[in-house]
Amino acid sequence: MTSSEDRARAAATIETQNLEEARRAIDVGCRLFLKRLDRLEAGLANVRTAQDISRFSRALSMYLLASLPLKPETCPFCVQNVGGNRCQGCGYAETHGGRCDAETSAFGQLVEAVIDLAGKIHEVRDDPHLPGIDLDQGKERLKSSIEGSREAAGILLAAISEASVSGLMEAKRGYIEAILEVLPMDFVGSLDGKQSLEDVRVKLKRYW
Repeated sequence: MTSSEDRARAAATIETQNLEEARRAIDVGCRLFLKRLDRLEAGLANVRTAQDISRFSRALSMYLLASLPLKPETCPFCVQNVGGNRCQGCGYAETHGGRCDAETSAFGQLVEAVIDLAGKIHEVRDDPHLPGIDLDQGKERLKSSIEGSREAAGILLAAISEASVSGLMEAKRGYIEAILEVLPMDFVGSLDGKQSLEDVRVKLKRYW
């Protein structure tokens, strides 16, 4: 993990307009995310079997992972250094293991871990031999997952409104941590997926 001095040094390289652009991108993404969560929650009315619970759990998990604020436009370092060979001067790259496409990059390792987790979830197919799932308990678990995601997005929106560079990066890390906590992995049906989830948690510790 990087030291607080390293993080402060990296943050000091970011110009105000680039921080604001990253804030706006996160704000837009969160508001769209919240609207789609409402639609997903409405879709729970169509969940009528244990198999539906498993399918919905996989779809929700994939959506939550795809919506994590890991795209370049949500990162003040990427906003400032995008294009050409400008990554060479990126403060994040200098303090977090190199360019995002380097094997040693803290960000690159986190993204690869998230992609691996999504892949494990995507590989799961309906299995009639899976242990039975209580329908009512399953639906309550999914509602709880959606509500937890909604709460995490609200916290992120509030945190970034006037956040510094470090504050924004910490808020993103906290949001990702919260989303990992609410993933309905217990109904996804993948032991490999649970192991991959732990790998994401480990990689997240180095993110910021």
